Amino acid sequence: MRQELIDALKAGDKGLPRFKTDNTLGDYSRMFPAYDTQTDVKTKIMILSSNPKAYNLDKMLEFLSRYRSVFMFYFVGVDPGRIVNTVLVSMFQERLLRATIVLKHWAGRNSRGVTQFEGTTINDLVMNPESGINGDEARQFLRRVMTL
Repeated sequence: MRQELIDALKAGDKGLPRFKTDNTLGDYSRMFPAYDTQTDVKTKIMILSSNPKAYNLDKMLEFLSRYRSVFMFYFVGVDPGRIVNTVLVSMFQERLLRATIVLKHWAGRNSRGVTQFEGTTINDLVMNPESGINGDEARQFLRRVMTL
């Protein structure tokens, strides 16, 4: 899947390979012996400073409530005409978690809300990948979201 994305982005005129688009949490699911994963693929245009949408809080909590669940993001950094870098990170990666903005106003009724990321942090992660997770901050984030 990674190579298909890279090839399609390099070609520039083919478009991206097909993903499942059934409005679930991630674009790619895979089960491993020790854990189950969902990965959301995000293309980041590096010259733009936008704050991209991240995930629906209720869908994220539902997935993480399952035993052995791991939710990740696969960021594809793109500049005009080339792929800058790709990086796979946990939703709890320290810098990414700190750059997660919780928004209630975009959500419908009976929803905790949605999240978006500070775009500059994604640019930085694409250029300088890190995988560190602060367990205390991750637990605090989940507690805060569950009380919404």
